[in-house]
Amino acid sequence: MKKSVVVMLTLIFILGIAGTALAANPFSDVPAGHWAYSAVNKLAAAGIVDGMGDGTFKGDKTLTRYEMATFVARAMAKEDKATAEQKAMIDKLAQEFAGELQGLGVRVQRLEDGANRIVLQGNATLRYDQQTGKPEGSTAYANQKNINLDLLATYNQGDGWAVVYESEWTKKLDNPSYADSDSEMVATQHEQRYITSGKHFLVGKHKYAPGYGLALNGSIQGLQYTIGDDSLAAVINWAHTSGSARLNNVANASAGLQTAELIWAVNPNTHIRADFEQMVDVTSFPDKSKYSGIGGDIKLGDLQLTAAVSQVDLKKTPSYDGKAYLAKAQYKAADKDVAHSSDVFVAYSKLPVENTIDQNDKIGYTSMGTLYTYSRANRDNYLTNFKGTQVGFHYVPMKNTMVTVWYMTGKTIEADTTYSLAAGDNVKIIRAQAQFFF
Repeated sequence: MKKSVVVMLTLIFILGIAGTALAANPFSDVPAGHWAYSAVNKLAAAGIVDGMGDGTFKGDKTLTRYEMATFVARAMAKEDKATAEQKAMIDKLAQEFAGELQGLGVRVQRLEDGANRIVLQGNATLRYDQQTGKPEGSTAYANQKNINLDLLATYNQGDGWAVVYESEWTKKLDNPSYADSDSEMVATQHEQRYITSGKHFLVGKHKYAPGYGLALNGSIQGLQYTIGDDSLAAVINWAHTSGSARLNNVANASAGLQTAELIWAVNPNTHIRADFEQMVDVTSFPDKSKYSGIGGDIKLGDLQLTAAVSQVDLKKTPSYDGKAYLAKAQYKAADKDVAHSSDVFVAYSKLPVENTIDQNDKIGYTSMGTLYTYSRANRDNYLTNFKGTQVGFHYVPMKNTMVTVWYMTGKTIEADTTYSLAAGDNVKIIRAQAQFFF
């Protein structure tokens, strides 16, 4: 190691001790549930981070951001000894504590290069969905082949403020639902347009999935404010739907929507989430429909378990107050920045149409999976109007490339006579997908 690096690290260590001794908490505390504790613990266990004076890292001790930054600086100095996964973790820590690192005199060139400039990123996706199990004569299910391009542009204005714009294009390939090739179109959707302060304030059109996404998993437009920190936070939205919502089974692009979500990090590996949504069609259906949910996730080594339930009081005729469920187990976690990382998962869900705010992706729409429907299927899966099991895996063959394969089998929950679907019809879908990130 070069002498200059040794001198720099010595100065950092001295400054870290002196700063703590001379100033009474010069920076705010890092909350007990913050992910940085778990990350630094892992780096310490791997020998990438040196410990306190006695050679250990006091993981049970609450640190200031200044103290945490000294650990990050030490990890950065040993980055050449880190694995690809550990390097990704160090990068994430450097991003989080960039201000404190700068105060310590540690230059993070990759952060300086990205400051106060437009940052472009995104992904290209090749996807094939094979759908079977439809009743004879039904046009509801059709195999989907498409190419998707998602671009995200961020202009960093400084002090955490940024302007974000996301646009998505999808080219449908070989869709047998349409009679002529002219319908194999390119669909464009402006996914997000918002201004944010970084942590607390956001205004504009943005993606939002409160709780575990049972009631809402789409784009909304309005004001979002976050109170609290990583250990306990409340997220409030005063907004309206973005054309994706349906109320009383009628498409509505201007329904008022208010949401509140509470996120509690019991510890770095355990979280509890509770959410509440209220929606009203101000033009023709003044009664308010109310959605509520609660769930939790826990990480046990490489195994993560998730469970959630959601209920709705839907103001329609006849009234509806059904429940939706989700249970999922996942082993490991694929990371696009870590080559050869992977995960496997199995999930069970029940999600009636009436339990969701963004209903246009329900099984039964011939445009299912296309961008024009604001469909969840286009982003994730076909869970609406579905009860059954999903099993699959993610694999990263090389950095910034991810392969996804899953299979879902179950039944429809409600009938749709328009598309010859009955309640309890079989649903079997296989997805094969490759994503390329840049």
